[in-house]
Amino acid sequence: MSREFAIVGDPVEKSLSPDLYTAAFAAHGLEGWSYRRVQIPAGQLEARWEALARRFAGINVTAPHKLAARRLATEVTPRAARCGSVNTVTFRGSAALGDSTDGAGFMAALSEVRGSRPGRAVILGAGGAARAVAASLLASGWRVRLAARDRGKADMVCAELGAGVSSLGLDEGELAPALREADLLVNATPIGADGVSSPLPQLELSSRTAVVDLLYLPPETALLRSARSWGCRTASGLGMLVEQAALAFESWSGLPAPREQMLAAAMAVAGRAAG
Repeated sequence: MSREFAIVGDPVEKSLSPDLYTAAFAAHGLEGWSYRRVQIPAGQLEARWEALARRFAGINVTAPHKLAARRLATEVTPRAARCGSVNTVTFRGSAALGDSTDGAGFMAALSEVRGSRPGRAVILGAGGAARAVAASLLASGWRVRLAARDRGKADMVCAELGAGVSSLGLDEGELAPALREADLLVNATPIGADGVSSPLPQLELSSRTAVVDLLYLPPETALLRSARSWGCRTASGLGMLVEQAALAFESWSGLPAPREQMLAAAMAVAGRAAG
């Protein structure tokens, strides 16, 4: 039986999701299953929601729609409720189940560079991905600081997430001490996607700090290059991308995700993009 899925966001033209899911479908011989990109500008997800539900069995949701998807879902999983963000939707008739696989995907990727011992984290950003990462870190015993250009937005997210998280200003006097003490720095902003800019151009870190950039294209961002110059362990968003997609695939199909094939497909496309 044919089934259609999609990645919904703006922009989505460079998304690797179709390559990951196509590899997963092929690995399990799911003939007739397909995956595509659907670009929907900010503020227009609600107007397109019914059409998406009619056409697709499920969608992945990326920026700028993760918070809107949480509001539009008729039911949400506990982890989506905790972070107030949805990146995976399963449509069943008039029902729409919203889930967030971002946080679980991030924690799996983090274990590759740091292990599981909790500490102090600074997250740059206050959008859907930042919320999901912060909620998962908090659940694992981390203390979290959210640093965003819009301090009011960061304060609002902190209030929703509860104890263990607080906001930071981006001025050097407040951010620099927090970075020196951080065991983990996460970039959950789009800054750096051009391969040149950095969310922290004047970066100064301890070598004990692990740095994760949720961006996966380019494979090496300016932030990661700078962090490595300080002796930090680093990771791009590729591992998180594969793991969160694997969890969504398992939810949609009821089958074990072929993670090796999905990772190989993502690395092949990322390698071509970098070249």
